[in-house]
Order: sequence, then structure tokens, then C-alpha cells
Amino acid sequence: MNLEISLRNLEHTESIDDKITAKVEKLHKRHFSENANYTWTSWLENDDHISTLKAHDKGIEYFAKASADNLYKTIDLVMHKIESQVAHKR
Repeated sequence: MNLEISLRNLEHTESIDDKITAKVEKLHKRHFSENANYTWTSWLENDDHISTLKAHDKGIEYFAKASADNLYKTIDLVMHKIESQVAHKR
């Protein structure tokens, strides 16, 4: 598993990294191969927190984007959207 986390206009803290990593690892173990690549990006725009996740595995790419009033909500929303996409594809 390869995970890249980028934060723009936000303070990069260990707790944010840990939360994102734990969520992606859980997703990875359930649905993806060892060679899957993930790109997580979060930023603050006009008081809205926005997060995206790109997951790429075996030639298939998944993408989800969410916005909310706090970063942790966007993490949960993005993960829910990716889970739905994976379930739909299989």
C-alpha cells in the first residue's frame, strides 16, 4: 500500500495523519491488493473543509470528494463514498 497525504491551508498534525491512515488501511485490507496507491488531499476553502481521495488498483481508479464544516467529517464522508463505489463495481 502506498499512501500520500497532502494538506493545504491546514496544519499538518500527527492526529490527522493517523486518522486518515487508519481509515485508508481499513479500506485497503477489505477491498484492494497490496500494490494499491492512494492520494489523499485536504484543504480549507471559505471556511469549508474539503477532502479528496484517489484510489488506484489493478487499472481501476476510484475518486471521492466531500466538504463539511470540519475536517474529520470530510474524512468519514470520503470513506463512505469510496466504499459505495467499490461495492458498486464488484
